[in-house]
Amino acid sequence: MKKSLFLVVLLAVFTSVRAQFSNPIEKRMDSIIAILQRIPSVQSDSARMVLAKRTANYFMEIMINPESWKVDFSRLKNYVSILESSDKLVKVFTWAIPLSSDTYYIGFIQRYDKKSHQVFFYRLYDNSATMKNPQKYYLSPDNWYGCVYYDIHMFKYRKKRIYVLLGADPDGDLLNRKIIEFLTFRASGTPRFGYDVHNEFGKPVRRFIFEYNNQAEMLLRWNKDLKMIVFDHLSPSKPKFKGLHQFYGPDFSYDALKFQKGKFIYEIDVDVRDKNLK
Repeated sequence: MKKSLFLVVLLAVFTSVRAQFSNPIEKRMDSIIAILQRIPSVQSDSARMVLAKRTANYFMEIMINPESWKVDFSRLKNYVSILESSDKLVKVFTWAIPLSSDTYYIGFIQRYDKKSHQVFFYRLYDNSATMKNPQKYYLSPDNWYGCVYYDIHMFKYRKKRIYVLLGADPDGDLLNRKIIEFLTFRASGTPRFGYDVHNEFGKPVRRFIFEYNNQAEMLLRWNKDLKMIVFDHLSPSKPKFKGLHQFYGPDFSYDALKFQKGKFIYEIDVDVRDKNLK
């Protein structure tokens, strides 16, 4: 009797292990986790970039799989930011590769097309290190301002859907960055980053990139009571440091973005305590 019970348990364990390792998506996720755990111990940036590209290739193999839209990616959550839009049509995956003086980002977008019932994916290539004035331009998956996105909100006006991504980009010894990115999809289905918005000075921009001292903490989040994206207003610690963002930090006031009839309105000096603010 004991021998039979032992064989049943052994068979169950063997079946479970075999199923795990015969599943190509599970195997690729295991490989990605193993590499991302290893990267901090690798000394050279060139070697880290080789491993970074390997994680992207493994993730690409997952995305190619027709079953990837239904996959539970939660086992990656300690290493990869995994976001899904409220309309259940968009998923965004981003992760960071620390380098000696910078950070390299890898990203993927999945999009479900309701008409064709097909799933499309797009690899995002981080070119932020060489971009000049990235606030000013529309960007594409091949020319992406890399960061790790930590929140997504969908806004809809008529038939148009705009996905707002909130991201973070620590930049070495002096600066931190927070990003408000706007994601839409062209008629062809390809992603486009950027939207027609204006900053606090009324100047047109395509996204918001906030730079501040790396010892400071900046709030940037969706406020469900106000139904706005609320963020710290940043100011220099002394007037003489104006324009030198390594000396900037929160000044205990708040600004916000309010969505109204297809536009994002920049609100200055918002009272975050006022739930009835209109």
